[in-house]
Amino acid sequence: MLKNKKIISSIIILLAIVLCTGSFVYFNNKKDNKKETTYLSASWAYNYSDIEEISQASDLIALVTVKDVENTTVENNIPYTTFSAEVNTPVYNSNEGEKLSIYMTGGETTDSITELKDDPLLQKGDEILVFCKKNTDGTYQIISGPQGRLVYTDGKLNSLNVINTRVKQENPYSNIKIQNADAVALISEIKGYVNNN
Repeated sequence: MLKNKKIISSIIILLAIVLCTGSFVYFNNKKDNKKETTYLSASWAYNYSDIEEISQASDLIALVTVKDVENTTVENNIPYTTFSAEVNTPVYNSNEGEKLSIYMTGGETTDSITELKDDPLLQKGDEILVFCKKNTDGTYQIISGPQGRLVYTDGKLNSLNVINTRVKQENPYSNIKIQNADAVALISEIKGYVNNN
């Protein structure tokens, strides 16, 4: 009986060692298998002078939460992604709870990520104030890439070129540089611009 207990204990210890070793190897390999990222450069058609000008050029303005990737397509070896987003705070031509489809250049495939150097892909859970143009297929495109979205955190809004080092390096000439602006006050200001338009 004592011999059987020793054998069972030895087997349990051996299984524990194998499981621990296997888990260690699996998670280390998973860390090493990061997807390769390819960066594209863009030349934006227009550099808006300020928030008033970009507001007046927009078909829709809203504070949204990015929900998920709707789909990714590839054209001429360049991926394009459509993200689903939900309106939290409508600003112009939008409604609370409205679902939006936001189309942008770049995307993630099984083995790689492609994105514009100064316009990182949206991420699930991002809260952003977007300035958009409506596409003919009903999707929306953020105006002038990084200029057309402000990151919302704890009641404050910031331009990408203020809080993202890569965007700042790639697009140092952007005229819109919002830093720690009170979201309620800035949204009220933007509503004034579009209502007077």
